[in-house]
Amino acid sequence: MISFLPKDIADSYAIQALFKGAANEAQQLRAIKCLVEEICGTYGMTFDPESDRNTSFNEGKRHVGRVLVGIANISLGVVKAAEEKIEKRKVIIKTKGRPNG
Repeated sequence: MISFLPKDIADSYAIQALFKGAANEAQQLRAIKCLVEEICGTYGMTFDPESDRNTSFNEGKRHVGRVLVGIANISLGVVKAAEEKIEKRKVIIKTKGRPNG
């Protein structure tokens, strides 16, 4: 058995369809749920009493899941406001007459 495959083979098919851009709505939802909950372990326990390394690795996976959930749930107004704030802060530094940064 391949260790990184989801428990349910239908999840694997849904993830493949999602990556190919061919997933229907049900497959998209199934794939995202599997990625966030099972693959990333977003809502699970990350502590491994046997290994600090495994705990750190699990926290890294969980972080990816939390970022995905955060992006999915953030208000687009907040994104737009942040984008505008960044644009206002951009400063062109000239070095010997050429823009730099």
